[in-house]
Amino acid sequence: MPRQSIELPETVKDGLNKMAISFGMTQNALINLAVATMVAKFDVEGTRIFFDLISLPHKKAK
Repeated sequence: MPRQSIELPETVKDGLNKMAISFGMTQNALINLAVATMVAKFDVEGTRIFFDLISLPHKKAK
C-alpha cells in the first residue's frame, strides 16, 4: 500500500490518540477508515459532503 504523510495540529493528534485508545485501533487505522469513508461518500454525494463543514451554523427558531 502506498504511504501518505499528513501533518496534524497537536490538538487533533491528541484527539486521534484518545480515539485510538478508546476503540482499540491504531491511529493509522482510524485515519484510513476516515479517508475511505470520505471518499465513498464523495463518490455518492459529491461536494455536498463538505456543506456541514463549511456552512455557517443556523439558528434554530424558538
